Amino acid sequence: MRKIYRSIITEEEANILKDLENARLLQTQNTVVKKIISKLKEDFNFTIKEKSYSYIERYPRGHGWHIDIGNDGHMKWCEVGASILLEEAKSGGDTYYSDDINGTNKIKSDRKIYDLIAHTSDEYHMVEPHEGNRTVFLLFI
Repeated sequence: MRKIYRSIITEEEANILKDLENARLLQTQNTVVKKIISKLKEDFNFTIKEKSYSYIERYPRGHGWHIDIGNDGHMKWCEVGASILLEEAKSGGDTYYSDDINGTNKIKSDRKIYDLIAHTSDEYHMVEPHEGNRTVFLLFI
């Protein structure tokens, strides 16, 4: 299952998330993170675990096809993956979903800045390489 939430945060809230850049834990007391988790709970069934985490990513190489439990099962605990685009790339950086690790039936996510995209951990997805300062808030529950 996957879902997109339009304009889930404001520019001010995006700046608050950017301040979490060095944190690799799920800061559930942060008001913006609480808001995101609350929205996700409306549609997804999950339990926040000790291993759940969030972080800010700038990764111009992108990510190949994968599922959030890990193609090798390294994150078996993960139930939901989510991301919010905080800064757009100059070019590239689009997110795609597919039926399998080979990109069968590839579909581009119609995500815009400040939209939240979320999916169960068994959804195959990828992010294409990009140029510029693409910044994303990632959340794994």
